[in-house]
Amino acid sequence: MLQVTLTAIPREIRVRGRSLLIASLSLAIASPSNAQSPAHVPIPYTTFVAINPMGIPFNVASVEIESGVANGTTIGGVGSYTAIGDDRYATVDLNVRYYPSEVVLDGLSFGLSLGRTHFTTPVDSARRSKDYGTVGLLADYNWLLGARRRFIVGTGIGLKRVLLSSDARSPFGIDQPTFTARFVLGLAF
Repeated sequence: MLQVTLTAIPREIRVRGRSLLIASLSLAIASPSNAQSPAHVPIPYTTFVAINPMGIPFNVASVEIESGVANGTTIGGVGSYTAIGDDRYATVDLNVRYYPSEVVLDGLSFGLSLGRTHFTTPVDSARRSKDYGTVGLLADYNWLLGARRRFIVGTGIGLKRVLLSSDARSPFGIDQPTFTARFVLGLAF
């Protein structure tokens, strides 16, 4: 085992070493990166309005509004219309999202939805409809783009549980759970 005593180190090196150690500790203590983080990250925008532009070439359209209510938490609403083959879906949903970065509108978010769907489909050579409630899980990602970071591109996926018994769903062919996808373009303000 090797032991080195301070007296074995020349005095000049000990003084320089102590000075370097004191200077390093002083810089580390005074460094802004070690300062306490603020209670929240200030952002210029907390609300956005967006549309799904796929309604132009396809029969998929939606309007979405979302607003920050607390650090990392938003509440919003979505209205949508989708036509797939002969099936038509008109939905209204209330969403609550949490952004783990605690910066609303930007980045990854997870959420819950509560909604109402009006579904129509041809059954027995007639057009029949069914209204039902849904509860869902959401995983979304938003990008804030542009010089002022006001333009939003949002994507996401979700699963909705249809609040109908299997007997009420089966004549209409309504799946359980229902898969959802999200693509929106919008502006933050």
